[in-house]
Amino acid sequence: MEDVERALALGAVLKRIGDFDLSTFEGRLVLQKTVYLMQSYGLYFGYKFSWYVHGPYCPELTREAFKIYPFLNKIPKAKFAKPQIEKRFQDFLCFIKEKKSEPDWLEQLACIDFLSSLNLDAKKEAIIKAVLNHENHFNKKQCEEAWKHLVKYDLIKEKTE
Repeated sequence: MEDVERALALGAVLKRIGDFDLSTFEGRLVLQKTVYLMQSYGLYFGYKFSWYVHGPYCPELTREAFKIYPFLNKIPKAKFAKPQIEKRFQDFLCFIKEKKSEPDWLEQLACIDFLSSLNLDAKKEAIIKAVLNHENHFNKKQCEEAWKHLVKYDLIKEKTE
């Protein structure tokens, strides 16, 4: 998928998720973590994420989002052409629906998922400790809740020591 096509497809999908405000740090963080989680959920747009200050980050996503942001109101909402992919998207909306605009919650989910995907054998306690060492504004209870949510939606497997 070319960058322009991908950006337009992303815009059409983002409109279905909700409002994104790229003028604020929190809005950009929500965008990054939402797209990361969407891809982790199996709705792949081709963005490559790496570990950064607030967890998974893709500079290419930011560039493309800023290009389409002024025209977002002109991009129509679109459904996925394949019913099974549309169903997966609906499931993803259920996964994020309660807290889709909460940057800290999305960041916790994305950080735990990212670190878990780097080391599939890592145990829950080790991953949560790594997140807490990297993100000192989170607490263990928040990370435990995020872990349970990821397990419930089958993004990660329960691993205990």
